[in-house]
Amino acid sequence: MHPTWMKHSLRLALLLLGTSVALTALAEGGTVSGKVDVQPARYQDETVVYLKQVPGTRAPVPRAMDQKGMKFLPMILAIQAGDTVDFLNHDGVEHNVYSPDNEAFNLGTFKSEDKRSYTFEKPGVYKIRCSIHPEMLGYVFVGQNPYAAVLDRKGRFSIKDVPPGTYVLAVWNANLKGPEKSITVRAGGTVEESLTVKR
Repeated sequence: MHPTWMKHSLRLALLLLGTSVALTALAEGGTVSGKVDVQPARYQDETVVYLKQVPGTRAPVPRAMDQKGMKFLPMILAIQAGDTVDFLNHDGVEHNVYSPDNEAFNLGTFKSEDKRSYTFEKPGVYKIRCSIHPEMLGYVFVGQNPYAAVLDRKGRFSIKDVPPGTYVLAVWNANLKGPEKSITVRAGGTVEESLTVKR
């Protein structure tokens, strides 16, 4: 075989091997999904399902929380420690963004169409407030790992690409105490759970 063709063949083989390894690694992750029955139902939107103490981390991911219609949107954001959140202002008035929780921060007052950013370094739950409009309230749930999901309108959640292992599945709610449960995630498998949060 000609040396040039040999080089091309070797490169192609390495590329295919790398692609195969990447696809295998992706397929190894499992999914944790299910439904949470929140009682009373008015607290459903303030609920996060997450996995405790999953080893490993991912690169930081930029996220965003808007201020529109005099509300924080989304009302609750689930991120990993180290992620940066852009706080936007799409209202026609000035807003302020601050949190009294954990290390606490205040991004000051900013005008419509402006944005301020904050990097959340420590795990925990941060209430997000506007000092100009005290009725506004949002939450940033900062996990030790990225395996967390906010409930959808039907009370369902889905956490994807979870590495195989046994973990504690937990529920956080702003007003109610959530349950915890041990689960085992298998490569390429799906764990379906039904949970209840109530007073």
